[in-house]
Amino acid sequence: MSALTLSEALLLARDQAVQPWHVVAVLILDRPISRDELAMRIAERIGYAPRFRQQVSGTGVQSWTDDTGFRIAGHLREVTLQPGSPLEEWVSAELGRPLDRLHPLWDATLVSGLGGRRVALVVRVHPALIDGVDNVHLLQELLDDLPDPIVGPAPQWTPTPADEPGLGSVFGALSDPLRTLREAAAGLSGMAESAARNAQATQVPRYVAGAEVELALVERAKHRHGGTTHDVLLSIATAGVRGWQLDGSEPLRDLVALVPLAVADEERTSAIGCRLSAQFISLPVTAPRGAERLAALASLTQAGSDAESTVPARELIDLAGFAPPTIHTLAAGLIVAGRPHEALIVNVPGPTHTRFLGEAEVIGSYQVLSTVDSQQISIGITSYRGKVTIAATAIHPLPHFARNVGEELARLTGEA
Repeated sequence: MSALTLSEALLLARDQAVQPWHVVAVLILDRPISRDELAMRIAERIGYAPRFRQQVSGTGVQSWTDDTGFRIAGHLREVTLQPGSPLEEWVSAELGRPLDRLHPLWDATLVSGLGGRRVALVVRVHPALIDGVDNVHLLQELLDDLPDPIVGPAPQWTPTPADEPGLGSVFGALSDPLRTLREAAAGLSGMAESAARNAQATQVPRYVAGAEVELALVERAKHRHGGTTHDVLLSIATAGVRGWQLDGSEPLRDLVALVPLAVADEERTSAIGCRLSAQFISLPVTAPRGAERLAALASLTQAGSDAESTVPARELIDLAGFAPPTIHTLAAGLIVAGRPHEALIVNVPGPTHTRFLGEAEVIGSYQVLSTVDSQQISIGITSYRGKVTIAATAIHPLPHFARNVGEELARLTGEA
């Protein structure tokens, strides 16, 4: 049992019934895996991600406690898409479905109907579950470097009874999140003031779109124009934002964006070998040419790198387990940094070699970051074995996002 931190309470308070907030990891598998097999693999590995068995409890003191009624099966679903129904539309709808506050704040769905034997494993988590120190994403522990048949039995687990609540709570019950945020703004923290100002009291739709590009083309654009791989990826994401604004018949304008940086963990407390720092930049949406947008972004990101000791991409790629879901979720939680912004762009390099869930090969990985507060668009970028996936979530449709991203990359490589 451990009391909620101020940061965790602020993250939880943003998750409102009218406007749910969570982060979604989507793994595309080359073959089906049964619900029973998934449950067994989770039972084998969940001890490495203990908060996935814990719930938020207490009426005067909010704490993480073991869920005495925890059943893995209760967090698992199976669905089949209708013919011609895109996975993005189903994920968009999932962003509007609240997580169950009476149990650990996650669920997983096996989605079939993608074509061929492919299936998707879609895992929704609340950012408060993950702190990057003692608590990592469950998916970081489920995947292996080689095919690993799933066999039982799973280890037995006995929940620890909760202690009687005591004094020292940061917040009271979170049944009224807007009140919680207002109270925090009144006396606890400056970062809560922004949360109270920006928290949504009315429902805002979310729309999801995805794109995939070759990492080799990104590298080609980098060598042609200079800068870094990160700069090129930010640039093509910015082209997606530009096209999205045009699709919405809005005047083009630069957006303030939160672009987290992985920086050195001097105290070496992090389970992922680094910590995330909030960097805010002005996305050069209005710059007329792709090369101009790339040059502007390279200058902005270099300033952030000069200010802090950033972690090389290679170190992130070589992290144990499958780290992108953990890092993306931590990045989403940087909303508590408090500065208003309209866009979130998170770029996390992933493994260069294949990972497996049981005997199923992971052939694709997307990280979908739900919008929250004043965010209008959020973009999760992930590389995996030579491909880069770019998943966008926005408050109005993104009909041409993949095309806009692809055309920008072609211009930067000189192929258009």
